[in-house]
Amino acid sequence: MKTFIRFINEDLNKPQFKTNSEGNVFPVYKEPDPHRLSNEEHDETIHQSHDIKSGNMGEFTPHPAIAKAIHNFAKNKPAFHDALKNSKIEEVKQGTEVGNSEIGQGLKNVEDKQKIKRVKGMIQNKHPIDRPIILRHTDSNGNVFHHLLAGNTRATAVGYGIEAHHIDV
Repeated sequence: MKTFIRFINEDLNKPQFKTNSEGNVFPVYKEPDPHRLSNEEHDETIHQSHDIKSGNMGEFTPHPAIAKAIHNFAKNKPAFHDALKNSKIEEVKQGTEVGNSEIGQGLKNVEDKQKIKRVKGMIQNKHPIDRPIILRHTDSNGNVFHHLLAGNTRATAVGYGIEAHHIDV
């Protein structure tokens, strides 16, 4: 028979995971570091800029204002750093359409299965992860467009409710 103190201590030492409406576990986030992030994600910015110019984005072709920002960030790393420094960390709300992302669709659509395994392991084991980066544009009619610049596997593994750096362009 367990003692009451042992029962309480065992219960307190169990991992306490918060889950979202999709049943995914919320991660522990790394401290925001615009300098490190702008260095680590700059190659992705260059890659997307190239894909936009060559027409390889398909259904994920971003709004022209977002495409212009991506091209600018690709050739101007200090501008990307400044934008990250001024980004707003916000949750991605249920139902938000985020272009260039499978958020809300589950991990089955993410191509790199090794990445999925690594990211899910990090989240389950409470290893801090970086927040995804989303570019956001509001047009003159008040329509809001979102485009995932970096962190698709992280965003998809967590789903709606994930915190992301939102850069308004």
